[in-house]
Amino acid sequence: MAVTTQSGEIKLRGHRTQQGFTLLEVMIAVVVLVIGLVGTLSVFTYGIQAVQFAQEDIIAKQKAREALESIYGARNTSQISYDLIQNVSGGGVFLDGWQTLRVAGNDGIIGTADDGAVETLHLPGPDAVYGTADDVYTPLSNFQRQIQITNIPIPGGVNPDMRQVAVSVQYTAGGFMGGAARTYTITSYISRFR
Repeated sequence: MAVTTQSGEIKLRGHRTQQGFTLLEVMIAVVVLVIGLVGTLSVFTYGIQAVQFAQEDIIAKQKAREALESIYGARNTSQISYDLIQNVSGGGVFLDGWQTLRVAGNDGIIGTADDGAVETLHLPGPDAVYGTADDVYTPLSNFQRQIQITNIPIPGGVNPDMRQVAVSVQYTAGGFMGGAARTYTITSYISRFR
């Protein structure tokens, strides 16, 4: 809206020219964008970790199940008596504490004193065929297993016919986890009866 005065000057009233965003508006927009990008970056980091540790998690899970099945198999075939299905500290045959994953010894039972060498993971090589010269053997020396066999308390003592078996497998994770131990535990019960 232009007005002419006596001196011939034009004065603008009521109009304000657009001059762009203020500094405050820009700063708020930047903060919102940074929050969104950091959130997205954390999702990507979690996804990379999940993929990186997927193989180790599967190995830990299967090795825990394998040990539990070994205990059930020993009981079902009467290879050892129910009274020996305890940790060494309780008068049984299963080693106490964390043990490196080892192949079963002459008794065929995992987690006993006669276990052999450190287990290895056998993968096909670049030709994707097992049994060729380029196969890859990876020792599972960063995995440990613990078999804990405990009596189940009942009023007046312990249940003589049932025990709790907890098999835990842990491994040291590298990469993003910075050497953190990851553990998988499976818990079950075993009875005197088959």
